[in-house]
Amino acid sequence: MEKILPSILAALIPFIATYLSKLNKASVRKNLMEDAQKKIDFLDKYFQVSSKFLHETEIESLKLQLSAEIQEVKSQISSSEKQENLTDYQRLTVVQKVFLTFSPVSVVGWLLSVLFYIILVFSVFLFWGFSLDEASNFSTETFVQSVQDGTSIFVFGFLMIILLLFRWLAIKEYKRKTNGIKQ
Repeated sequence: MEKILPSILAALIPFIATYLSKLNKASVRKNLMEDAQKKIDFLDKYFQVSSKFLHETEIESLKLQLSAEIQEVKSQISSSEKQENLTDYQRLTVVQKVFLTFSPVSVVGWLLSVLFYIILVFSVFLFWGFSLDEASNFSTETFVQSVQDGTSIFVFGFLMIILLLFRWLAIKEYKRKTNGIKQ
């Protein structure tokens, strides 16, 4: 029994490796190209054999049919390439959404991202500024007093609303533009 399990695992390793290699993006593209090449080779051989037995009028109609099938293969390859390019744009991770670390695809997207970071940096410096006392030393009492006054809460709330608005607009612009690319 103890020799059977390693033997089974050793026998399954090539199948598992083959399965995992098919999941790779480059491998998927390679498989698609191989399938397309096989189909084109078949169509070419079919035409060569059929042209020996058919009349000229039938050969012309066969050429049109085969041409349409080759165009279909070409469109499948083109659509898969376009879809591969879009998947990189479409998927945003949580970190990319929170900190806008994706590359915007339009001028408006860049502007919104820059404004987001300007307000974020301004908010951090303002937060530190509310912690400074008259002698320019950091003090928790000064920060607590500014929070109790209510002005710092109002200012931070206002800045966070603007910050979240720019973030939301940047993500919305990104999704709108990538959906436009898709079509």
